[in-house]
Amino acid sequence: MELIFPDLTRHPEWLPGQSKPWCDQLAAQTGRYAYTWNCATEGVSAEDLFAAQLAGLIRGRVLDVGCGHGEFTSRWAEQADEVVGYDMTEGFLTTARRSRKPNVRYVLGRTHEGLPFEDGYFDVAYTRKGPTSWYSEASRILRPGGELLALHPGDGNGEGGELSRLFPGLFAPSAPGTPILDKIRERLAGSGLPDVVVRVLRDTVYLPSAEDVVAMAGFGQNERVLAYLKETSMDGIRTTFERNRGERGLQMTSFHYLLHAKAPESQRRTPNEKR
Repeated sequence: MELIFPDLTRHPEWLPGQSKPWCDQLAAQTGRYAYTWNCATEGVSAEDLFAAQLAGLIRGRVLDVGCGHGEFTSRWAEQADEVVGYDMTEGFLTTARRSRKPNVRYVLGRTHEGLPFEDGYFDVAYTRKGPTSWYSEASRILRPGGELLALHPGDGNGEGGELSRLFPGLFAPSAPGTPILDKIRERLAGSGLPDVVVRVLRDTVYLPSAEDVVAMAGFGQNERVLAYLKETSMDGIRTTFERNRGERGLQMTSFHYLLHAKAPESQRRTPNEKR
């Protein structure tokens, strides 16, 4: 018998993940953009692959778009001349600035309003599961030959989606097709960056406990939403988890897109600049 879970998005205080109010709320709660659940990835994770590739690119001036609380940003300080973290959430940047290294600075702003940086300022620009709306300015802010690296959540396109099938209402079902990739390609088309290489990465992930499912479903929500989630769903989550778990826990599949591009050696105006 399939258990029925409430649609959390119908709770009056539910906030959409990654929205400005949601980020502000998470920053007020913890000051950090950091996952609150435990998990184990089979093999090398997409995030580790991204970090390893980025480590080979870091040089000169570096921009982290959607830097959050700056933990990932600051790890490049010793390799780069300057590292700039850019984010829309003041609470995250407050945390980042508390442990700021001398050659790292943080700038508050929203990518869809434009990037407040000089033309050709950066040698490397990257985003780690951050926004895509800045791609229209990627070529402008990169020096000739500068590089962009990005990691974004990917489309299952009919695969994965284990959590939405096991816990309908708590997790959104995977959309058919490739809407995320389509949006990325649309924005890259205006970036002025030729020959963007896109890799699809697939992770097999294990959640060790039912409490980790709860933490994932309620990530960034306030105490009242979390209390509602536990009151209405905790027993059902435990039952479903135990029924479907394996030796390492509950298996799920996640997909990511890893993007790499290089600005032309001879710079020119981007499509969004004055003609």
